[in-house]
Amino acid sequence: MKKILVAAALVSGVSFAAGAAKTDAFKALDKDGDGQVSTEEAAGDAEVSSHFSTLDKNADGKLSADEFKAHAHADHGKKGHEKKAK
Repeated sequence: MKKILVAAALVSGVSFAAGAAKTDAFKALDKDGDGQVSTEEAAGDAEVSSHFSTLDKNADGKLSADEFKAHAHADHGKKGHEKKAK
């Protein structure tokens, strides 16, 4: 039972760290601190900029934290898949 609890604690710590990294990346792009990333701000990241219109689900011209996190989550899964394929 202890091993299961320790494993769960480790996994949740990794998830928390990954979530914090996504939040930090979003904040770094959000230069004006309004809680959204505009197309101008996204220009600072080639990956985000090139996919901006796809990521902007509500087509308001800005990425919310949720839209950004969805992208980061999808991108993370894609990278994991590429590593397995090699």
